[in-house]
Amino acid sequence: MKFLATFKKSCSFERWLKLVDDLKPHMDKHGLKLIVAMESDDGSRIYDLGEAQTMEGVEAFISDPDVIRMRVEAGVDTDSQEVINAIGDHHIFPR
Repeated sequence: MKFLATFKKSCSFERWLKLVDDLKPHMDKHGLKLIVAMESDDGSRIYDLGEAQTMEGVEAFISDPDVIRMRVEAGVDTDSQEVINAIGDHHIFPR
């Protein structure tokens, strides 16, 4: 299942990318991976396309106390997390 999500953040994009690296073991544990992520022009939001084996894995990941702590410490507003929509086919164009 692929999904488009967004959340607010107060950290830099580079700091958020480091957070993603740090969260990799938790993402693997819950069957999640990121396909692409974008930052809003004003730097306040991330929009990402992710993939999950199950919706239960997504719920388990976002409610994991260690994941919440790491995200909050990095500057993610966990209360603003929103799954915008499930996604069917997609294509990432080469630069």
